[in-house]
Amino acid sequence: AAIARLGVAMTGLGLLISLERATGSYAVAGAATGAFAAAEAVAGPQIARLVDRFGQTATLPVVVGAHAAALTAALVTAGRVPLAVTLVLVATAGAAVPQPGALSAARWAHLVTAPGALRSAFALEAGVNDAVFLCGPVLVTLIGTAVAPWAGSATAATLLVAGCVALASRRGTAPPPRRRTRPSAGGPATTLLAPRFLATLGVHAGLGCFFGAVPLLVAASAGAAGLEPLTGVVLALSSAASILAGLAYGSLRRAPTPEVVQLLAAAALTAAVAVGAIWPSLPGLVAMLVVGGTAIAPLLASSSQVVEASVAAGELTQGFTWINTASAAGIAASAALTGALVTTAGTRTAVAALLGLVLVATAAAGIA
Repeated sequence: AAIARLGVAMTGLGLLISLERATGSYAVAGAATGAFAAAEAVAGPQIARLVDRFGQTATLPVVVGAHAAALTAALVTAGRVPLAVTLVLVATAGAAVPQPGALSAARWAHLVTAPGALRSAFALEAGVNDAVFLCGPVLVTLIGTAVAPWAGSATAATLLVAGCVALASRRGTAPPPRRRTRPSAGGPATTLLAPRFLATLGVHAGLGCFFGAVPLLVAASAGAAGLEPLTGVVLALSSAASILAGLAYGSLRRAPTPEVVQLLAAAALTAAVAVGAIWPSLPGLVAMLVVGGTAIAPLLASSSQVVEASVAAGELTQGFTWINTASAAGIAASAALTGALVTTAGTRTAVAALLGLVLVATAAAGIA
């Protein structure tokens, strides 16, 4: 799953680089990247439903095959066909992206029953997630500039397909297909409407707001200080802190309940953003990223535990996919708002707005 996840981490930026070079337009590349992300967000839970119903082994090769075919067609024809055709092809590729993290988490939930072992597994998942999203953008940029603009996207698709096919071939660890059954009389139609699960969606939406705003805030502050080349290094601090925190959380012999950890981690993230709001300069944002980074992996791991405990086994892949979708929605909304505020009102106002958005995560964690 790590190989496939690295492919996902490379896909967005790789697509942007490829299409900008092919069309000569950032507007076209941006529109296509947006279409890809929107289609992925809308179709992701539906793909997950198919995976839960028919199993990973039967579903994944078909889905990633469709993704590879649509993406290849988009890259080959970009700049030679009308924009609408490119957008349709890119959206089709986005709609056919499985979520390797959700697939892997569903396998862990199927294989591991001891709470301590499951906590360690989800903490490991969070660390892998940090590592691939730290390395993926750097790797796709290097490939796209050193080899050819399309090579980054091609590498990303190859990794995604290879990782998913390899995962599908490991039948022994895959959760069994679960046909949908009729709900009991008076019972809920789906556990995806359980209050604890819905609260976790709010947690991930707030976390997504943090992810969406931080690159813009750091880039603006570093640029204002004449230190723009340090933007990537500063952003890497958050991932490094998260990896270390995830290792520490996963190695605990005893830990509070997942709900308590989720609340504490969300509160720590909010406190970190408050530091940035009080001290909205590059050093203050560095402090925000380091403190906030220590909350990310425990927050991801504990929320995965909450999902595993509150969602039925036959809907787990959907549950893990929905929290990713909530995070993606937070990223999109926060990035748009932060970009506008940085331009019109300055970094201080943008960080203050982020504080309000991240409070959603703490409030939702309190409800859970």
